[in-house]
Parts: sequence; C-alpha cells; structure tokens
Amino acid sequence: MAQLIANERVDDIPLLLSQMGQLKLSELADEHFERHGNWQGLSLGKALLHKSFDRQL
Repeated sequence: MAQLIANERVDDIPLLLSQMGQLKLSELADEHFERHGNWQGLSLGKALLHKSFDRQL
C-alpha cells in the first residue's frame, strides 16, 4: 500500500498570524475559555497567539 506524503507551505504563516491578530483571536479565546485554577503565567489567548503578532493596524 502506497503512503501519501503531504508538504505544507510555511510562507503563509506570517499572513495567518497577522490575520489572527487583526481578529483579536487572543482576546476572544480569553473571553470564551475559563482559566483553570492552577494556571499561571500567560493567558490562553496569549499562548495561542504570541503577543508580538497581536498588533492593531
């Protein structure tokens, strides 16, 4: 049986990160998901989308 090998393009990653920042995805994730009692440090939204990509244009 032949195995399928898929190649993923990585040149669209900066574009996708920029779009997620414009959509304020990190704030939406923080509003939607409750924080676990033992969670410390970065919020879930900031962990999903690094803050340096979360700029307002």
